Amino acid sequence: MASDDELPKCCGSGCTNCVLDRKTKLRKLPSSRPSLLDDAGYQPFQCTAISQCSSNTFLFRFRYWSSSAETTSDDASKELSVPPGSHLMLRAPRDWRQADRPFNPIFAAWRMQSIEKPRVQDGGAKKTVEKYDKNERDLYFSRPYTPIRVDSDACEFDVLIRMEVHGEMSEYLQTMHVNDVSEWKGVYTGFLWVRNARRNLLCIAQGVGLAPIYSILSTILDDEDDETRLNLIYCCRDIEGILLRDKLLHMSAYWNFKATIYLSREGCSCGGKTTRSCSCLSSKIKYGERILNHRLEEIDIENLLHKSGQQDSLQVLICGAECFTKFVENCLAQLNVREIFKF
Repeated sequence: MASDDELPKCCGSGCTNCVLDRKTKLRKLPSSRPSLLDDAGYQPFQCTAISQCSSNTFLFRFRYWSSSAETTSDDASKELSVPPGSHLMLRAPRDWRQADRPFNPIFAAWRMQSIEKPRVQDGGAKKTVEKYDKNERDLYFSRPYTPIRVDSDACEFDVLIRMEVHGEMSEYLQTMHVNDVSEWKGVYTGFLWVRNARRNLLCIAQGVGLAPIYSILSTILDDEDDETRLNLIYCCRDIEGILLRDKLLHMSAYWNFKATIYLSREGCSCGGKTTRSCSCLSSKIKYGERILNHRLEEIDIENLLHKSGQQDSLQVLICGAECFTKFVENCLAQLNVREIFKF
């Protein structure tokens, strides 16, 4: 039998979905090495990169950090293990404003938007800083974030973080620079995917709610033995708000993945319902993308399930704002879909 290196990388026919089903990455087998993270205590991670993904969403990369004096053989024997769809907890000191922490220029445009909006509305009360980690001391506040990429060997991960106007953690993160050290703990897992557990997986996400769903989808696609058919419905305000756009387009090359993106507030002067028939939007669409210029409606979900026959052995994942999640749940209930998991 020919070795993998001897097999053709491409048949040369220009297939949209390669008939050879060549996969460049394979899912690693579970490791027996202990993880750097647990829910007993926080660990230091150094910020190694920050990039802007949309007007209010940024991608942060963190890598496990320890000074040379503190590095031990025990640390070297561990890896970063975070199951797809899981989240980690980031904490920050409540008195961070008293420290000399200059704002990062990458957040300048977002800060201008935040400053223009009042902190407290007329007749409103000041919002308290919620503590998500109930076991944490009052010296800190915390927020949960879902990694979209984890490199277990390099002990680093990426998180998408949407900045909230006057949000305490958002304002703290705007003072974060490359090489700054932050504290994380976890892992908190609510959904565990089992290879080929369902024939069809329907994922419905809104905005930054794409994060846990993306990590699950990418893990399935990286597993050559998982033949689950994947369908993503992704809802955004406009084209500029589509997160991980290039990565989603890359996923569309797989035979078992389809994505449809709905834009609820994209400006359109010609009244076209699809970007292919909309002269003012077509120039912004990339080849292979399916983008619809209207808000997701119940009929869209119904048509998807009926046309694709996905109600057979179906699991649905939902992640988004509370009102969005309730809307999707009600739609699925009308269609007698019961296997639903909400992030």
